[in-house]
Amino acid sequence: MAPTVLATAAAVAATHPNAVYSGSLLSLIILILDLIAIVQLLNSERSVMNKLLWCLLIFLCPIVGIVLYYLFAHKENRRLRYVSIP
Repeated sequence: MAPTVLATAAAVAATHPNAVYSGSLLSLIILILDLIAIVQLLNSERSVMNKLLWCLLIFLCPIVGIVLYYLFAHKENRRLRYVSIP
């Protein structure tokens, strides 16, 4: 059954070259976003263990890792902007 699936995928790629191009373009965009996040992470004031864990998450799960990083990694900065009312 697997050779049929591979043959079908090859036939689709041969008939629709834009399908292969769009996948590689999306992969390139994800790679660039991951590298930007890792550079920001390594330049941050976090502990080494925290940096290592975030880097592992971004490397092992690129899409999920980058989303989680941008959603949850900057909580300290957002918390510092709020001023409590005396």
